[in-house]
Amino acid sequence: MKKTFYFIFLLHFSFFLFAQNAEKQVMIPHTVFIGDTAQLNISFSSKKDFFKDLPQGHNNSNQELSFQNFQRPLDEKTYSIKKIILTQNNSSNQNQINYTFSIYFTPWITGEIKFPPYALEKDFVISPSAIHIESILDATKKSQTFSENKGPLFIPGTTYRILFKIIGFLIFIGIIISAFCKWNRLVLFWKNLKLKILYARNKKETINSLNLLKRAKISDKEKAEQIQSILRNYLTIRFSFPFKNCGASEIWKGFDAVFLGLLSETKEDAVDDLTGIFTRTDFIRYSKDAVFGSDELKSIIIKLISIINIFETNEKSNEKEDQK
Repeated sequence: MKKTFYFIFLLHFSFFLFAQNAEKQVMIPHTVFIGDTAQLNISFSSKKDFFKDLPQGHNNSNQELSFQNFQRPLDEKTYSIKKIILTQNNSSNQNQINYTFSIYFTPWITGEIKFPPYALEKDFVISPSAIHIESILDATKKSQTFSENKGPLFIPGTTYRILFKIIGFLIFIGIIISAFCKWNRLVLFWKNLKLKILYARNKKETINSLNLLKRAKISDKEKAEQIQSILRNYLTIRFSFPFKNCGASEIWKGFDAVFLGLLSETKEDAVDDLTGIFTRTDFIRYSKDAVFGSDELKSIIIKLISIINIFETNEKSNEKEDQK
């Protein structure tokens, strides 16, 4: 009799655990980058009706949940959760109710992110699995594929004929290049002039926009957001690289991709300072009560203008060395 009782108890307990933990996790979109708005869906089935205590007239298919039921504090530097929704789905099994637990969030770092467990009730806890946030720089590198070089195929007995044709073609190209050499120099000079004008205008507009922020009558969070927007636009135009898509932790990766690790010591210090400013403004943007300190905004703008001048001066000196 005792064996039969234990068997029934274990069977019931195992079924309860299975019903509670039979979870399927899906992220929308499948690939998420820093700053994207994403949705983590966890589907599960349970005998419990989590909607039975809702007031009459409430939407009985979904409800927005409180953030207070997380079992551990949220890491606001890693991600921002916008809302949590529990949806009741149709079920073919009368003994089980299908649910979807959805977390709407924005990630701020690359790599793995794991949300803390969430308690729908005291005895019913949902434990999201770790998710991976992609780096846009790594995704760009993965999309580039290169094929192996293969030597030319020669038909036996035609090697010298092909060689003579190649020599004749090179001579012809040399004549064309000599004839249009002056024209090409003029075109190159015009392209360089337009590029210098673009860089000068970009620098001037960036500095003017930063100075206007000192007198702007907006909140500190909006000022922090404007500083990042102005600097991202400047860097994208100046270095022809999508810095608009880089988070604060990826600024260094962007410069490494542009300069292939050949930054001067002065420019390395400037990039370090720029990364620190992005990190500070990120904190002000996403922290609840953070504001700029006394004269901090003015100091940040002066530092940014100095960093811009370092980028422009170093580039000019590099161009002079190349001309020598």
